[in-house]
Amino acid sequence: MLRLTSTHPATWGRGLRCPLLVLLAACAADTGTAGDPPVRDPSVDPTSLPPVAGPAPGVAVPRPPDEEVPFPIPGWATGEPADHELDPAKLDEAAEAARATGSYCLLVIRHGTLVYERYFGEATAEDTHPSWSIAKSYSATLVGIAIDRGEIRSLDDSVAEYLPEWRGTENEAITVRDLVSMTSGLEWSVFSDYVRMATFERDHTEFALGLAAAEPPGSSWTYHNGAVQLLEPLFRNATGHTLEEYARLHLWTPLGMEATWAHDGAGHPTAYANVLATCRDHARLGYLYLHGGRWADRQILSESWVREALTPSQPFNRAYGYLFWLNGEAPAMTAMNESLDGVLVPYAPPDLFAARGFGNQFVDVIPSLDLVVVRFGEDPRSTLDPATIVRDARFDVHDDILRPILESVRR
Repeated sequence: MLRLTSTHPATWGRGLRCPLLVLLAACAADTGTAGDPPVRDPSVDPTSLPPVAGPAPGVAVPRPPDEEVPFPIPGWATGEPADHELDPAKLDEAAEAARATGSYCLLVIRHGTLVYERYFGEATAEDTHPSWSIAKSYSATLVGIAIDRGEIRSLDDSVAEYLPEWRGTENEAITVRDLVSMTSGLEWSVFSDYVRMATFERDHTEFALGLAAAEPPGSSWTYHNGAVQLLEPLFRNATGHTLEEYARLHLWTPLGMEATWAHDGAGHPTAYANVLATCRDHARLGYLYLHGGRWADRQILSESWVREALTPSQPFNRAYGYLFWLNGEAPAMTAMNESLDGVLVPYAPPDLFAARGFGNQFVDVIPSLDLVVVRFGEDPRSTLDPATIVRDARFDVHDDILRPILESVRR
């Protein structure tokens, strides 16, 4: 049986009604960048910009024809790091960095084999933890499946086709593509998005539906929880299932996952945050994309969707596809709209892509190395330390862990 170590999904927001998120908002505002979208040149029409080139599709490195690609059916095969060209001493160095930064788990999967697995404190392989914005990557995956199945016709559909509340309003210009690429143009502030909706509002969907347009869709990139939450009513109206039901039917069960989704006070799955699953099961999502949407002999997700989702979705932040983080192209920004000096992870191969969440939760995939790395850990808000929260937005913990793992690769 899985042991849930987080707050119950229906209360994870309300249980944190203390000054912590207000502190987060204050810290973000102090950066001078997080509270406002980056300045855009008003003379530039974003639709006239050249298409952006993305990394190669998430397909693993080639194998000999007679070697079958392993899949974790029912569970991950295990092996020794040295047998998969990884230096165990460097992996131990990464584990020490993980332990020192409040991690619950660290998993390294190479060539389809779980070669390194550590749990820290009282955490075990059976525990589930809040995944925070890693849930966004699950939401994007479900959009791809719904398009493959014809339940959502196209990314270029107006969202209003699925949301009757928006018909006849200025929000009709917003497309499904705008939601998954963070270019909706809906009103946003740190306080509104992270404090008011995520912490104090009972019904996150109702709040998101009430957001007004602040600028034309497609004119800028802003990391927007409320915009992603709109996928929740969109799925109910498009498929007849809740987002959680749809995930169980068409993603989690086919992948052999046991998972649940957090809910707001009104009982709606929070599309933007907190799929709860074990660290081993979260690795399955990365492995699905690593193999172009294929799971053994079944195509769970079309390869064309995988390729498109892992391509920069707009020109403003080329480190972002369809609710996945990407490496290798600039300009790049953090989730707090802070511009980076170069690419997302400059020391890593350019084909790295990732599902990321608050607290430096991550599922990193590097196709050129046939590598998946998973780390989950503590919520940094619990420290009441502004410096820790600022550091989290820069993903320094991630870097402290991933660097020695990459240094461990012998070939």
